Amino acid sequence: MVEEIISARNPAIFSKDKATRLLFLLAIAFLLAFPMMGAGEFATTLMTEGLILGIWAMSLDLLVGFTGLVAFGHAAGFGLGAYAAGYFAQHVTSEFLLVLPVAEAVVVTMALLTGFVVSRISGVAVAIVTLAISQVLLQVGVAWTSVTGGMDGLIGVPLPKLFGQTLESGRSFYLMVAVILILVYGVLLRLTRSPFGRTLHAIRVSERRAAAIGINVHLHKWAIFVVSWFVAGLAGTLLVFMKAGTTPMVFNWYESGYVLVVTIFGGLGTLLGPLVGAVIITFLHDRVTTLFKAWQFVFGLAFVLAVIFLPTGLAGLATQLWSRIWKARL
Repeated sequence: MVEEIISARNPAIFSKDKATRLLFLLAIAFLLAFPMMGAGEFATTLMTEGLILGIWAMSLDLLVGFTGLVAFGHAAGFGLGAYAAGYFAQHVTSEFLLVLPVAEAVVVTMALLTGFVVSRISGVAVAIVTLAISQVLLQVGVAWTSVTGGMDGLIGVPLPKLFGQTLESGRSFYLMVAVILILVYGVLLRLTRSPFGRTLHAIRVSERRAAAIGINVHLHKWAIFVVSWFVAGLAGTLLVFMKAGTTPMVFNWYESGYVLVVTIFGGLGTLLGPLVGAVIITFLHDRVTTLFKAWQFVFGLAFVLAVIFLPTGLAGLATQLWSRIWKARL
């Protein structure tokens, strides 16, 4: 009844909401139909990589965008998932529904230990501690040759299986990644909009004020850290199957910095922004590295300009444009 009264006074409110939902449905349909829309094998592979990067970026957004924990070693959870999944697939089975729980068990165990420390610090200390852990794992990856393969890494990880059926690289694997991404986005969106998510917002604004009103800041930071690494481990699992292997360089600080740039470029605290930003940057990266020898300089310059002219990221720009379009209709 209340909605009908409000809608009668301002019909654009609910029509805008319905239009937004329609756009989401169209985006999902496009995502699932992408390989069947004339996209070549190379474009499908790039899109797959972009979606995996998007899952990883969304996991980092939980820490940086929603909780205010600037983690500069997020490659740790990603790399652990990749190594655990790749090793299990090589020596036991590549059945995805068996590989994933094993990989996540390894990631979550490390996340619980690391998160216990991270939940009790804040600010620059979080960046330093997470970076140190990722670099320690990098050295372990190089030294533990009997398990990690040393600098050569894991080579020849078999194709994943789903219910006994081998998923060939290309369309089949892409569709699995796309479905997983949609499910992950839905779950994380629900999580961030729940009372738990609103509590994270309070912690991001001020940990002291949050603690003063009775919020267990340490426990909430610990919990979201574990969730974040869990999602990052999922992305790492998918990537090791896509590339049929991984190397210790997956733990390098450069990888952590790269996903942080993607997250900021897309828009902090939005989930959808980092996802879209990951896809765009993946395709831009392929194009820029082809056209320019000094592609690192071009990428760095583009990021600086994006921060200056798009302080809220792609998500903020999209929100502004969408609002202007609907204001123009009134």
